[in-house]
Amino acid sequence: MHGYSSSDESDDPRRPRSQPSSSSNNQDNKKKRKKRLPPQQSINKIWKKFSNRKFYTALSILPFDSVAPRSGLDRPNELLSEGYERAAEECRRKVEKIVKECKRVNMRYRDQGWDLDWDLRYEKGNTLNYIGSDKFEINKTTLLGSKAVVPKAVKRVHEIFEKPTFLKDVSGSDVKQGGLGDCWLMSSFTALASADNGVPRCCVAYDTKIGIYGFLFYRDGEWVYSIVDDKLYLKSPGWDSPSMQRDLLQQIDRNEETESTYRKTYQTGSKALFFAQCKDQNETWVPLLEKAYAKAHGDYASLSGGWIGEGLEDLSGGVTTELLASDILDLDAFWDNELSKVNKEFMFGCSAGILDYGYGHRDGISEAHAYVVTDARTLKSGQRLVKLRNPWGEIRKGLWEGAWSDGSKEWTAEAQEELGHKFGSDSVFWITFEDLVRKYTHFDRTRLFREDDDWRCCQRWIGVDVPWKAEYHEKFRIKLTKDSPLILVLSQLDGRYFKGLQGQYSFRLHFRLHHEDQPDAEDYIVRSHGNYFMKRSVSVELPDLPSGNYTVYLKVTGQRNQELPSVEEVVKRESQKRVENEKLAQVGYAYDLAHSKAWEHMEKVTEIRNKRDQEKATTHRQKERRRQWERRHISRDVTKKQKKKNGEKKERKKELREELRKKAIEAAAKAEVKEESNKSENVSGVSTPLDGDIVNIDVSKLALNDDSDSSASGSPTDTPKSEKSSIFPSDEKEDVPPVSGAPPAAGEEKDAAAEEPKPAEEEEKKPEPPAVVEESDGDSSDSPVEDWEELYSDDDYTRRPRQFPYPAPPLRDDYDTEEEKMPTPWNAVCIVGIRVYSKDEELELLTVMEGGSLDGMGEKGQADLDNAQDNAGGVRLGEENGAGEIGLGVDME
Repeated sequence: MHGYSSSDESDDPRRPRSQPSSSSNNQDNKKKRKKRLPPQQSINKIWKKFSNRKFYTALSILPFDSVAPRSGLDRPNELLSEGYERAAEECRRKVEKIVKECKRVNMRYRDQGWDLDWDLRYEKGNTLNYIGSDKFEINKTTLLGSKAVVPKAVKRVHEIFEKPTFLKDVSGSDVKQGGLGDCWLMSSFTALASADNGVPRCCVAYDTKIGIYGFLFYRDGEWVYSIVDDKLYLKSPGWDSPSMQRDLLQQIDRNEETESTYRKTYQTGSKALFFAQCKDQNETWVPLLEKAYAKAHGDYASLSGGWIGEGLEDLSGGVTTELLASDILDLDAFWDNELSKVNKEFMFGCSAGILDYGYGHRDGISEAHAYVVTDARTLKSGQRLVKLRNPWGEIRKGLWEGAWSDGSKEWTAEAQEELGHKFGSDSVFWITFEDLVRKYTHFDRTRLFREDDDWRCCQRWIGVDVPWKAEYHEKFRIKLTKDSPLILVLSQLDGRYFKGLQGQYSFRLHFRLHHEDQPDAEDYIVRSHGNYFMKRSVSVELPDLPSGNYTVYLKVTGQRNQELPSVEEVVKRESQKRVENEKLAQVGYAYDLAHSKAWEHMEKVTEIRNKRDQEKATTHRQKERRRQWERRHISRDVTKKQKKKNGEKKERKKELREELRKKAIEAAAKAEVKEESNKSENVSGVSTPLDGDIVNIDVSKLALNDDSDSSASGSPTDTPKSEKSSIFPSDEKEDVPPVSGAPPAAGEEKDAAAEEPKPAEEEEKKPEPPAVVEESDGDSSDSPVEDWEELYSDDDYTRRPRQFPYPAPPLRDDYDTEEEKMPTPWNAVCIVGIRVYSKDEELELLTVMEGGSLDGMGEKGQADLDNAQDNAGGVRLGEENGAGEIGLGVDME
């Protein structure tokens, strides 16, 4: 901190030295009073420092290991089934190749890149924890402890299950949550199993004997595959590891069957698994599907906490919309058009108490917990009932206890037969539609796209600067060639895939759809309604949209959590030890893979911005150079005028000296004549007055008058020289004749010789030398040349011309200032993707590139109709007849 002095820091060469002051010590110790700016200037200065002038984001964690460009760029509007089949075929091809390899070497498949066994034995925890997390703390204490807080062992499927099966009897009631808070994912598994061909469509290739399984998931607008082996985590340690269970069995019985008893009790069947499991003790699809999903995200801990709608999207490739029960306008239409079509056109998840931060029970329903809708039926009596399931998979826990619950008075034998329901079914219950929308406040609705549908998808990914105060900007244009249903989805990158490297900023997306010719806020066709919980995406569905050109206006709002580390801080923390870090390499590559979707767009934007900034810098330098040239031009004119005035003054002085010289000569001649006459009359005692004194008096008066006139003119003049010895040159002075009777002066003979008549040539005045033409740096052309721009490179955005010689660099100050201790300026960039689902084969989706001085944000749109701040201003200038003309200086890609 400046102004502080200490003996410990006195030798620090980096410390700027204070200049010596002549003031007293008391004055030195006084705190300098800061200059107070006017209020508006002070506010402007605050906002100028609040955020960066240019926003930047890290696009690559591993710049030395670049990600290959995406292959889907040449398929802008393909059928949904084509994208799925392409990923499925690639997954099958790789699985078959691995199977052949394993058979060739007579080995089961072992996933070397995601090996649960060795990761646990070496206590790394890379498959359990995301980067920077210690949710599952792996060490000897936890591994040997009696509580099952972490996995204790790893076994293969054939070692765990006596008669393992895979996809033999897929049922939504078979899903059971394990030791991870992923009820949202378990509910998604239940919904997927309840739909026709849901789970088999997700698992496209497998070989149970080799122990290899290939699954497909929908990630950021495209299908990806995850290939895993059959190793699974267990709750209890192996027999060879010390444990409390082994000690208890050995105390009871020490025969040879103790080990087999231990394995059958603690390491056999689904109940032995640490994470998700099937209720069927020999079925394996649930734990293997969860493992594949965890591998796709990097670890199990990344799956903790989420929303069922996101899980349904990832498993089915559908589009999820968040609904609140209180927002549904027509409940009958909701039942007829949506809820009654569950597992056919839609899948539903629901929860209660989230908005109220509840963690208790509402008539048996667990709050802040995900449930899944598995069926919706209308009885012959007209009663509408909905079937729900709790993914916990436990008897009489978290189940509805009201009307139509198991054993309630509403049940009749006819109703049980009609619904096929049996009391005591684990985690399954029926509830009336009216009680459903009354008890459950939050719904996630996922629209399904079937293979026989002719739905197509076109998508684009861009990078968007997110200012602190967000506004709508034109970002996309859609050309629809025929009438078609349309589904618009705007999404951001799924940060769960690179959890720990999300940074400090989180975003919410909003958009409006306009006709191209109607950009006003009042003329939008439809707009998204921001989700309360699901931030990953927002969507709207239009049953029928006429052909035409449409514009999408996008708004991204950002929130900053300063308690989280920034991306660069995480990389610095993880790499500062300069040792191997497999987790950073894994998550960093996932980060690069996700952000590569927007590389092409952001490179184009960067190129446009650099070109624009270069043009601006060139224009500013030219203007500044012109201003400096005009200043020099004015200075030259003033200098010329001053020089002319000074010359005129010198001419007047020269004329005055010439006149005085002539007068002096005439006076000398008169004095000589008078002296001759005095000599002839022999008059003695009379002295001639000193003409030189008279001349000096006159000269001083004249010089004084001239100087006073020059000063009165108000213009700067040269400093006048002393008239004592410089008015008359020595060769122009006339000697005063001596007084009669006085002794001769020294050098009288020499003076007499000088008085002898000179030749006529010498008496003639010598010609003055020609005037010297002075050349100065101030002489230049009428305007500055533009060749100066050749001194600047293309990436030089300096707005002021360079100074020659270069100014000295400022003193380096390595000490923290008050501002350096503040948080870094606001700098938020969001990667946004748009997906347009339609049945138009010729649909075109264009990205609006920045043009002119739009600064990458696209044409600015108006605020929403119900915006309080905008409406508080009333009708503004230019809004009487709408927003007026908006110039479209944009480029298309």
